[in-house]
Order: sequence, then structure tokens, then C-alpha cells
Amino acid sequence: MAGIWAEADIGYDYGIMVKCSVPQQPILQFFIEVCGFSRLLDFAEEKIPSQDDLFMKYLKGIRDRVRKYRCGEIQTLLKGFICGYFKTSEFSPVKEGKTLPYLGVVREERYLVSIDQLKWKKDDWKKFLKETKLL
Repeated sequence: MAGIWAEADIGYDYGIMVKCSVPQQPILQFFIEVCGFSRLLDFAEEKIPSQDDLFMKYLKGIRDRVRKYRCGEIQTLLKGFICGYFKTSEFSPVKEGKTLPYLGVVREERYLVSIDQLKWKKDDWKKFLKETKLL
């Protein structure tokens, strides 16, 4: 339910909310493809004592499975839905520590806007494209 909040970091002019439902396997695949997973395995190998044969065999098995993927070569296709956007200058950042419904405590100051306040109509998007000089 945290998805009822669109967000943008401080310093950005717009927040664009995109939703995507992804089963666990493609998420794992995505991390493998963007190199983060190999770095995670490197980190685990550094932190786990080398005498822990069971865990080291487990890590080697995972590394063998992901070896055929080249870092940065994206093979996974995902579908997303652009829900809408908001202009940050029209809102105030939410302070760290504030509690929001369904989200809980805000962990860092950022723009958080309820999705019912997003701009999403065709005319809204035309205005967005003109303002950003993309059209």
C-alpha cells in the first residue's frame, strides 16, 4: 500500500510515478543483469569465512548459474504503467520522521504526494512535454 504515494527527491523539478508488478524471479534476473548481483556475491565471499565449505559451495553454485549473463546486458522485459506526474514546486517536501498513512515513518526528507493529486490527463501530459521542452 506504500504505492499510494508518488515521490521525488529534493532538487528535482518533477516526480513521475511508474508502477510495475514483478514476480520475484524477474527481480532477481534484473539484479543479475545490472551487475549488482555479482558485487553482492563478491561481498558475501569476502565476509564469509573461507573454511565454511557449505556456504562457499552455495555461493559458487549461484555464481556458476549467473556466469552466462554479461554485466549491463539487459535481457528481461517488464511492463510498467505510468500513473502520472507532479511538479515539485507545487508541493512542500515531507520532513524525515513524519508518519504517513500506509507508508509509515518517512526515512528521509523528500517530496511525497498522494496519487490522487497526480496529473495524468492528456492535456496534463502535453503541458508537461512543453514545460520540459520535450515537445
